[in-house]
Amino acid sequence: MNIMAEFIKIGEEIVPKPKLDGISYDLVNGKVYDLLYDRFEDKSYLKENGELNMPKKLYKLEDDDKFINRILTYFNSENSGKTTGVLLSGTKGTGKTMLSKRIALESNLPIIVVSTKHPMNCLNKFFKSFTVPVVIIFDEIEKNEPFWNTRDLLGFLDGVESTAKKLVLMTCNDTCNIDKNLFDRCSRIRYYKEYKADSNSVFIRSMAEDKGVKNIDEVVTFITEKMKIKSFDNISSFLDEIVLFEDITLEEIAEVMNISLTKE
Repeated sequence: MNIMAEFIKIGEEIVPKPKLDGISYDLVNGKVYDLLYDRFEDKSYLKENGELNMPKKLYKLEDDDKFINRILTYFNSENSGKTTGVLLSGTKGTGKTMLSKRIALESNLPIIVVSTKHPMNCLNKFFKSFTVPVVIIFDEIEKNEPFWNTRDLLGFLDGVESTAKKLVLMTCNDTCNIDKNLFDRCSRIRYYKEYKADSNSVFIRSMAEDKGVKNIDEVVTFITEKMKIKSFDNISSFLDEIVLFEDITLEEIAEVMNISLTKE
């Protein structure tokens, strides 16, 4: 089912309620749109970007399922405000972005990914035109200093001029680098989840089995006890090397990889 809105599409650009000739356009549930900004014409516009990139096999925790259900239950309730903010923080590669994608997809709403080069002070004006609910994703919010800092998010999350519900999903690697006024204000960020460096330890054995690792017990013990950052990226890459180089010890495999190990 399409979400109805007064949009038009001119070439690859999708803009709300313009006074231009174009083709009527309805945002589509589950479809991804990049929110971009044309500095020469001083305008924001959407561009279709297919679907969110998801892995063939998704490793997930029951706790994550409950977290997603909690968020969407509130967002879809009559008690929810115009803006529901969600912040996911923690070590890079531990699953923050993947969880934000899952939330977005399970919301069954149009998904808007904000470009890191989009000026924050133009967001309210753009979304004020919306009359339909959408999901908005900001990835790594602390890394956009040339264009805006996290303090600029406050006004957008307050949603004073909002005309439709927004589910705003944000990720960051280090909460020390974001504005303190984002915290302890549920009207801005209602839900918060932090990922630790070892958050994915529970998946090591399953991932090793799926990749066909032979000496699973030894590998699981090595990764659990010696790998500092147990991100999906690090675990998966290390397991791939083990399968490729069966005649090399685990220590030798890790020695030349971009993986930090604990010191004995």
